[in-house]
Amino acid sequence: MLTRRFLRVKVFKILFSYAYSDNDSLLHAEKDLRASLEKTYDLYHFLLSAIIAVADYAEERIEIGLRKFKPSEAEANPNKKFINNEVIALLRRNTALQKYNAKQHLNWREHADVVKQIYTSIIERPYYKDYMESESYSLHEDLRFIEEFFRHEFEDNELVEGMIEEMNAYWADDLGFALVSIIRTIHNLRQEHDENNMLMPMFRAPDDEEYVFELLRYSLEHFKEYSQLAHQYIQNWESDRIAFVDMTLIVMGICEAIAFPSIPIKVTINEYVEIAKYYSTRNSHVFVNGVLDKVIQNMVAGGTVKKTGRGLIEETIIKKPNNKINRE
Repeated sequence: MLTRRFLRVKVFKILFSYAYSDNDSLLHAEKDLRASLEKTYDLYHFLLSAIIAVADYAEERIEIGLRKFKPSEAEANPNKKFINNEVIALLRRNTALQKYNAKQHLNWREHADVVKQIYTSIIERPYYKDYMESESYSLHEDLRFIEEFFRHEFEDNELVEGMIEEMNAYWADDLGFALVSIIRTIHNLRQEHDENNMLMPMFRAPDDEEYVFELLRYSLEHFKEYSQLAHQYIQNWESDRIAFVDMTLIVMGICEAIAFPSIPIKVTINEYVEIAKYYSTRNSHVFVNGVLDKVIQNMVAGGTVKKTGRGLIEETIIKKPNNKINRE
């Protein structure tokens, strides 16, 4: 589930917080990182079960209509296609999802107002009306409807965003990523899937957990050392005017290049440039790219950075050492 870029962002946030406050407690930093990763996984499970809560609410409304003394035609003959959706049925039967939510005390019963608002929203959506009016019944159609549900009902929803922020501070920036992971989960569902094993694991690859904690450890331990080194490659820019976000990303890039021989240099630089585009100033990605390129090239030339295996798939061009970067 958690991609390498997402893991880098998580480390970046923890490192930025600790380095900026001169807190070098590795134990506490690791604890905060693990909590942040686990809370993202919690959000994935919590949001995935939202469709069940909305379907439950829809079923309750149907039952209320049927119990009326004089129900309308629609109430007497309700369209149950939504509540009988096979994907929702698969999620209901998924013991892994149910056990996880129970263990983490994640449930939608405490958020009835949000569930009602989501239901009120979807019944007015074209994708819902088209689905309910269609006379065809297939897992493919059910999957497509659930995908549309998660694409439309959570992003830019102030009530949902407020609920998430109130529930957990770690969730504030994770909503989009959790929704992408949920859509991938739904997209990959098949009727023959084991109901207990269709959810994504926290880490996508076996070595990702080791990677993320080693990246944090190495970056925190060497932050001051590689910050000072990076400054040697910058001219026409006062040290105190360099964005701390940029320096944090540069240090992480240097540390990744050294500590992970199997990761190609080009991959490392590109990843931190992309993160800079999102989290720093308009031209920061150009600055981060230039500094990382020069620092790592010199480290390759000096033998500090050595690549092996997959890390050798690119041809590294070594330029003259000690080239300076003009911040302007």
